[in-house]
Amino acid sequence: MHALALSLLMAVPVSAPVPSLADLPGPAVLGEAFADLAGRVGPTTVHIESHAGAGVSTGLDQLSRDFQFTLPQQRAAEADGPRSTGSGVIIDPDGLVLTNHHVVGGAREVIVTLHDKRSFHATVVGTDPRTDVAVLKLHARPEDLPLPAAAVGDSDQVRVGEWVMAVGHPFDFQFSVTVGILSARGRRDLTRDEIQDYLQTDAAVNPGSSGGPLFNIRGELVGINTAIFNPGRTAQNAGIAFAIPSNMALRIAQELRDTGRVGRATIGVQATTRAPSQDNPRPGAEITRVVPDGPAEEAGLRRGDVVVAIDGEPVGSDKELRSMVLSKGTAADLTVRVERGARTIDLKVHTRAARDGALPGVKLPDDAIEWAGLVLAPPTPERMGRLGVTPPPDERMRGVLVLAVAPASPGSAAGLSPGDILLEVSGSHVEDPDQLLQLMQGKRGAAVTFWRSGGQATAVIGGLERREP
Repeated sequence: MHALALSLLMAVPVSAPVPSLADLPGPAVLGEAFADLAGRVGPTTVHIESHAGAGVSTGLDQLSRDFQFTLPQQRAAEADGPRSTGSGVIIDPDGLVLTNHHVVGGAREVIVTLHDKRSFHATVVGTDPRTDVAVLKLHARPEDLPLPAAAVGDSDQVRVGEWVMAVGHPFDFQFSVTVGILSARGRRDLTRDEIQDYLQTDAAVNPGSSGGPLFNIRGELVGINTAIFNPGRTAQNAGIAFAIPSNMALRIAQELRDTGRVGRATIGVQATTRAPSQDNPRPGAEITRVVPDGPAEEAGLRRGDVVVAIDGEPVGSDKELRSMVLSKGTAADLTVRVERGARTIDLKVHTRAARDGALPGVKLPDDAIEWAGLVLAPPTPERMGRLGVTPPPDERMRGVLVLAVAPASPGSAAGLSPGDILLEVSGSHVEDPDQLLQLMQGKRGAAVTFWRSGGQATAVIGGLERREP
């Protein structure tokens, strides 16, 4: 039997004619199109290696803890600290790279490798943990420029069912290409606090693909791959991956580049969910308070109005209303559809930037401050006992105690919790709350070393208001 098989193989002509593209069936033509696409977009993608201090806590870690998400991030314990690898895409020929915050947050060294194997050190221009977006600047020489930059598409126009291509470095298999379709748009309510408007795709995305680009069939950047869902606890693809829409990611990148922070949008309302009923099967967000002189009041919204859609996208809860406004960004013009009694009307609302907010209704102790949405005070034995905190063994590690954390604040996005003790801010030891404020004057972000559960960890807090002396 083996001899027969050998003879059949040897009988195949060595120089069989190659069919032309026109003679190939449809799937083969599509394969040629994918190959051409990979050849065009591959040079715009990069491999990112970052080295950070131990115990880095990043904004989207909450996804993993609360919703069994597996972040596409690979870490390996090394002698010089944790090593994280991820992906990115060049968005400017001068060497600007777009990636995820959780790939480079807290990094003390970032090395970026291009498709042609050239490697450059990079500076983190800015990161926003609430949206998981980060911008890098490569230390490239003038003779190395220009670099191949991706063409940017309009993510608002990409349709469910379209082919998409992801490029990344899953499990450090560098510059891997996968294809799939856009499975859904506007995925939200995946975490408690993050700004969300995810694109969903079934293109294979695995650990190491974080920050990598998602292209449409025309080779235009339409998303930044950021998270995968898996019903188990294993870090592997299950056919459900999420990407930040390119319009949102590029807007955030521009804000980070220009100002170092990302404004949080508001329309100036408080709302509660109106559940569907037999009389009215459509859910919505019922406005319970309209902020005086805010965008909603100026647009004519009233207490009792029920928001049922924004820009044509249905709103089913107060959380969806807030998330959709945040995802649109500041200075955005929204068409807000409301039910007012028996009428349905459309109103034009212009979003504004919200300031960093303290916890509403919380009376601060006389020796406490509010910073980054955190209520901070000296760590007295009574306070630590009330919060169940085991103090650091070294009395010199005094720090400041986190009493409370405001939802959707920079401190919450960084993963800080009541009971944490902040020990260092931007490399300086913290002795009391007032000193912390002095250290942070004029800064938009900081790396924070804190004490939790008998050990030290590091968080990266970004997106702060610039507070001048």
